[in-house]
Amino acid sequence: MLQGVPMVFTESRHRLCMWHIMKKLPSKISADVLDNTDLRSCIHRLVWNVYIKPETFESRWNDLLQTFGLQDHSWLNDMYNIKHLWVPAYFRELPMCCLMKTTSRCESSNAAFKVNSTSANTLVQFMMCFENRVDSQRYRQRVSEYKTSSTMFTGNTDLAIEQHAFAIYTNAVFAQVQKEIIKGKFLCYITNQTEPSNSSLLIDVTHLDKRNNITNVYQVTYNTVDQSASCSCRNFTRIGYLCRHVFCVYRLKNVERIPPQYINDRWRRDALPKQVFSISSRYGVNPHAPSVMRNEILDLVTECVDVARTDEDALAKLVD
Repeated sequence: MLQGVPMVFTESRHRLCMWHIMKKLPSKISADVLDNTDLRSCIHRLVWNVYIKPETFESRWNDLLQTFGLQDHSWLNDMYNIKHLWVPAYFRELPMCCLMKTTSRCESSNAAFKVNSTSANTLVQFMMCFENRVDSQRYRQRVSEYKTSSTMFTGNTDLAIEQHAFAIYTNAVFAQVQKEIIKGKFLCYITNQTEPSNSSLLIDVTHLDKRNNITNVYQVTYNTVDQSASCSCRNFTRIGYLCRHVFCVYRLKNVERIPPQYINDRWRRDALPKQVFSISSRYGVNPHAPSVMRNEILDLVTECVDVARTDEDALAKLVD
């Protein structure tokens, strides 16, 4: 694969699975070292850190090996030599929505189909299993849609931008964005600010960990005209939503709404068309006009109930 992927998929970047590499730690490093020191947690904190630059990773890796006396460990040195194939620090510039660090997505799909199907199935049996699996996925999607439409906003900060994020993102994505907003308020602070031009600012944001220890300093470029911002951690480029450092700057500049260019359409509340859950999509289409109109009426009623789900007055009017 290492040789074939660049030849066939010329625009792709080949990576090794981080999860599989980290899973090998117990078989590659002596149990005495892993069980009686904090080596395991130190390696995980370093390797899975998506904010650091390559040079920072390299210096911290060398410090880690010296601390635990593992400078001559052959497997760790081999993994370090191919670090550009699996460590996130070397993929900071790539737009990798959701940051595929492992093979979990395809493996979860394989496991899901194996539950309902085997290689001994006939074609008919396979199609029946396939339809059952798709129905299960649609059900989970409907549950996610319900949670998004029925969950009430409970803010953890007094920032208007947090409520705006709740209004635009699905429930699952908002939970991740909300963490960044909270950490941007409580674990980040401004240390320096310069003005290279009339419309832009360079702002240094200090990043703290849970123990309030300084972990790094990032530079945010902020445009005072259109409120655009870019951070040296490259979080938006990689994952698709703004980082805590930008939210820290937005708090300083009293920005109350996430600029449209930083809202990924695939994570909006209204990204999935309502027709996906329509009766005709689930049970097939009866071409006769009365049937089409009945299905449309039922779909509209369902949509109205979804809109008014948490509004008691609106539900009462709907009942009337």
